Amino acid sequence: MKESNQVRKLLIASAVIVLGIPAIAGATPNTRDVEDDAVRVSYADLNLANEAGLVKLYARLKSASRTVCGPRSLREAGSLDQLSRNKVCYQNALSKAVAKFDNATLDRIHAG
Repeated sequence: MKESNQVRKLLIASAVIVLGIPAIAGATPNTRDVEDDAVRVSYADLNLANEAGLVKLYARLKSASRTVCGPRSLREAGSLDQLSRNKVCYQNALSKAVAKFDNATLDRIHAG
């Protein structure tokens, strides 16, 4: 699975934004260290001047955050502790990525 994620990272188009993810404090040995992990998210094909394009961008940012931070279901995470760390990582990564665009409509989409 890790190899397929690496291949996917290499195949993404040239116009990108990089999501930097802070390390998760108190990580256990089976916890991924995501300090240096990043996923490139292509948005060259999107029109960010309209809401439809921003909705598609937001979906891509969510997917990238899930890729970096791991599963958000208990069954896949393996423990409540790991699940909690994955969810915190996901929220932080997604919020950080949205903030990089400094776009009020994208902020509104993110806020729900």
